[in-house]
Amino acid sequence: MSKKLLVMLCVVMPVVASAQTASDSAAYKRAQMLVNDGNATAGRAIVDSLIANAAAGSRAYAEGLYWRGVLAPTASDAEMDYRRIIVDYPVSPRVEDVLLRLAQLELARADYDGALQHLNRLTLEHPTGTTRARAGYWTARVLFEKNDTQRACAANADALARTSPEDAELRNQINYLNQRCAGVVLTSPSTVQTAAVDSASGATTVTVAPPPAAPVAVPPPAPASKPPMQLPATPRDGKPSIVRDELPAPKPTSIKAPTPVSSSSKSVGYSVQVAAYNVKSQADAMAAKLKNKGYEARVSGTTKPFRVRIGHYATEAQANAVMRSLKAKQINGFVVKAETQ
Repeated sequence: MSKKLLVMLCVVMPVVASAQTASDSAAYKRAQMLVNDGNATAGRAIVDSLIANAAAGSRAYAEGLYWRGVLAPTASDAEMDYRRIIVDYPVSPRVEDVLLRLAQLELARADYDGALQHLNRLTLEHPTGTTRARAGYWTARVLFEKNDTQRACAANADALARTSPEDAELRNQINYLNQRCAGVVLTSPSTVQTAAVDSASGATTVTVAPPPAAPVAVPPPAPASKPPMQLPATPRDGKPSIVRDELPAPKPTSIKAPTPVSSSSKSVGYSVQVAAYNVKSQADAMAAKLKNKGYEARVSGTTKPFRVRIGHYATEAQANAVMRSLKAKQINGFVVKAETQ
């Protein structure tokens, strides 16, 4: 083979591979649209044909397994493909997302330790990966389920610090979850972090300060400078005398932290409605699918139409920002007032 021919092959082969990758990517997007539109059989048939045409052990084959898992009819089917990817294709660019999806499946089954195992692996093996901030958010959700508030708030604060300003959707999810951290002090050996939540906007501020020195003892109150005031022992009206101490000082009023709003409780505010069904099982299925994608989704209403809504936001502006981010991901919705208590 001549040197000139070798040079031509080196130029042409990457171009052909790139074109094939683009073609496959378009096909997978087409399959996803078909499944989302209710034509699941046709959509999954496209994925199966792409897997059949890919060489076993290749990156294209791993990509096919990933999409088959994403569009799988059941969680168990999806889990089989996801686990095969992390075992047989550990260098696939989909591994980060697969570990995150496996953690979400474990969380849905209330296997919190299993979820943390996947999330910890993601953090250790991909410390600067694209899903690092999202992994911190889901770690916080799992730790809240385990009632480990201190570590949950620390993970949520770390996720916020790693989230880019352009990712408004994730920042809103983190800030929403961080309402449960109002007043929680996050400590480490070298710093003290205090997570503060703006009750109006839901924005989170993390203040970092040096650790305090030795605890300061609070001295006991000084004795009164004058004896308690007493009423006269023999009042003029002749009634029995009553000796009373000076009225006690009013007790200090403690300021309670705002009650956190959980995804399961109803609160005043705004939400984004994305669908409505006459059959509740269909609404439940859509809500479950959105939860698996990281949204605070729920089914509203006890009679038809059953509405699928996302989030509880303190202001209409927050809800509008989420609605725009959903629309960018081809999820249409509109802002509504959330349920009242």
